[in-house]
Amino acid sequence: MTPKLFLTVLMFLLFNRFFAQESLIIDYSGIKRNHIYIEAYSVKPDYSEFNFSINYEYSIGSKRKVSMRLGFYPSFEDKGYVFPLTINWLTAPQKKHHFEYGFGPVLGFERDTKNNRTYFVFGGALVPLMYRFQKQKGIFFRTGINVFVSYPTLISPSVSLGYKF
Repeated sequence: MTPKLFLTVLMFLLFNRFFAQESLIIDYSGIKRNHIYIEAYSVKPDYSEFNFSINYEYSIGSKRKVSMRLGFYPSFEDKGYVFPLTINWLTAPQKKHHFEYGFGPVLGFERDTKNNRTYFVFGGALVPLMYRFQKQKGIFFRTGINVFVSYPTLISPSVSLGYKF
């Protein structure tokens, strides 16, 4: 190979590499950080049937792959309140179809009407395993299972509908 041909090939490869790197840069700034949604459970951590929670989620990090969630649902049987807290990871936030997984505690307050006292309760851990359809902003949908890790462990199918802003 002549030096002239070698330099031409080398320059082509270097410029091609630089331009290819620029095309791989993804702009995540259009992906909104705030989410609110209502989630319906078929079974909830206190083993009663069907309930719903109201949730707020905030995406952190520059790529919006990690989010923190705070939920709330009333426990009508014992006149208490339950707060699921999770840290979630989302695959490919710039796309529409996602797998979401996370982990966090389920905390609550229960009212003892006999002794007229309120108790803080650790209900176990929550592991959401979800499919999520969402665009960079606007309405989103998620469905899957929530695994409540306590004694005994409970698997609860759930569905959510929310808004990302």
